Amino acid sequence: MSHAKQVHYAYVASENLRLLEEEFAAGISAQLPDWESTQAPVSTRAGAVNVTFFIYRRAHVMMSHGLADKNYLTRRDPQRGFEINKYRSVCVPGDWLKRKLLNTRGVELSANQIKVVGWPRIDTLLAAQKKQLSEQTMADKIAKLSPFRKIKVLWAPTHNAESKAGIISSYPGILPYEDRLRALFDYDFSLHPNLRESKKPTFEKLIEADVVIADRGTLVYEAWALGKPVIFPSWLIGEGNLYDDLGSAESHIYHERLGLHANSFDEMVDMIREVKKPDMRTLQFMESYLPRRTLGRSYELIANCVSEVWESGNLRIAKKVMKPVQV
Repeated sequence: MSHAKQVHYAYVASENLRLLEEEFAAGISAQLPDWESTQAPVSTRAGAVNVTFFIYRRAHVMMSHGLADKNYLTRRDPQRGFEINKYRSVCVPGDWLKRKLLNTRGVELSANQIKVVGWPRIDTLLAAQKKQLSEQTMADKIAKLSPFRKIKVLWAPTHNAESKAGIISSYPGILPYEDRLRALFDYDFSLHPNLRESKKPTFEKLIEADVVIADRGTLVYEAWALGKPVIFPSWLIGEGNLYDDLGSAESHIYHERLGLHANSFDEMVDMIREVKKPDMRTLQFMESYLPRRTLGRSYELIANCVSEVWESGNLRIAKKVMKPVQV
């Protein structure tokens, strides 16, 4: 019988997000080189520290599969408690979400159980961005400064087109404007994995973009972390995002008008031409949502959470709350 330390990843078994789950699992395991590592769809493993990236799975450690808030971590279980109460540790990107959870009545986790770990893909993106900049030739740098160079624009919407509050995703609303964007700019798009055949995360397109058009997903925060300005097509999605998921970071962004909020297509075009980087208010919010102290350390910090559970000597996993039996 093995006495090695063991980490197990309980996957959601979804094709759309499996690549992301595998990426996260590999990154965490690389920080635990002397540990045995296993994985399985949905099921947990006795004698191991179990990790999941989806709120409804049982495990010891939970880190959301996305960087956006969307009130994901305050989802209710069938008894109207909070799903996160069943975990030993919940990983969040920054202090903003940690404060929110600690101030939410009914959340039973202590401050020590809510771990600020950053966001693993930011570390990968920043490393790739740095490598790209280091490989640029002088000709590349001069070409980028040319007034005749077309601005690179990336449209990266999330997948929920409408909620009870209204339209919250710029897909498919931007589609009628694509021909005009192509005529004016070096335009490209990357739809959410739920909306396209390729399930690979947006990566190179985001690094190469000068400006990102987005609405409420992970790409908003990744773009800001890379120093890219984000434009919200608010004439299409502003009202819906003001009132959808009230209390979320995304609702806060729209209420405070963080980033750039275009009230028409023509205004968005002007913003694309003029903007160079996120403003100070946006950067201050990002420091709270995704602090610089976590950059380059996300996998290390998540691995520390796993080690802490193992060192506690208690590997019991809380039971999942089930719906009450109808008599």
